[in-house]
Amino acid sequence: MTVSDKYIARVQQQDELVANVPDTFAHTTCTVRMPQVLRDSVSYNGDRLSAEAAKRLLQLADNMVNNAEITLPSTFPEQAAKSPTSRHWESLLAGKNCTWQNSPWFLVEQYIFHLVLLMTDYYTTRFDPFHYAKSHHDQLKRFMMLSLWGNKADGTNDKVKSTMHVAGDSLVFDDYLVLVDYSDQVISFLEQKACGSGGAKNLGVEYISDNIGTELLLDLAMADHMLTHNWCGKVTFHVKAEPIYVSDVMPADVDGHVMEMQREIRTPEVRALDKRLAEYVSKGQIIIRPDTYWNQYTYYWEMPAELQTRLAREATLVILKGDLNYRRLLSDRL
Repeated sequence: MTVSDKYIARVQQQDELVANVPDTFAHTTCTVRMPQVLRDSVSYNGDRLSAEAAKRLLQLADNMVNNAEITLPSTFPEQAAKSPTSRHWESLLAGKNCTWQNSPWFLVEQYIFHLVLLMTDYYTTRFDPFHYAKSHHDQLKRFMMLSLWGNKADGTNDKVKSTMHVAGDSLVFDDYLVLVDYSDQVISFLEQKACGSGGAKNLGVEYISDNIGTELLLDLAMADHMLTHNWCGKVTFHVKAEPIYVSDVMPADVDGHVMEMQREIRTPEVRALDKRLAEYVSKGQIIIRPDTYWNQYTYYWEMPAELQTRLAREATLVILKGDLNYRRLLSDRL
């Protein structure tokens, strides 16, 4: 991804959002939403968390509410040594006396989940402290819907999630609420690229994934449609390498969703979808690619050269899912 110096300079004229302004979404996130996520993790995980880990999470929730100084990764040296990203966070935060509400909101939201992994010994046990929430999401809905609306099932935002409503067996989508619709242009673009590259089999579509559950299943259904109907030859899902934002997709989540579709209680249509997806995976036409970049406090113009080069080389179309990617594009500025 090439970003002009002019664009970066324009964006950086604005200040990053911080969470120290009462009655803003950022402030509510730091003082209400995220502390509740931490408390829920303790409540729902029960004895799967050690007593010490539970104590740490509850203290962290209080620290966020009280605007305490941010805890560094080096506070948990054994876990930090096993993490591929702790050094990144330590270099960002060490010596700066950052507090939870007076730091860039994007940094806080990214880092809090890394800190939770350190506090719960994730790098030793590989136990996902947010698995309880993922397993309770609705996992199978009708697939013939726009994948766009799946983001409303964001596991960290109950107010947004509650606006989803169901009629019969299908989600109801309010198309009039879509601010900009470029779907026709995207279809024309893919057709033109197919003509100019020797056929659609040479095209690659890449998802920058967001949430599990409804959203991921709709994304998988759309991938199946594009491959089955010869819109492209390969679909790649870029997912988080570690648990973050409660409901964000990791490789194991994709496997879990596919396994759920295999169950005998599922409809023939769902099981047929599962069979096609499994075949596409075995043929290398669906690829799940985790990367720690998606777990870090970095914006799009800070993308590692290797990832940037691969996207430029392999992606005909990139589909960014969810508000986090939008914020990453705009460096979380208004």
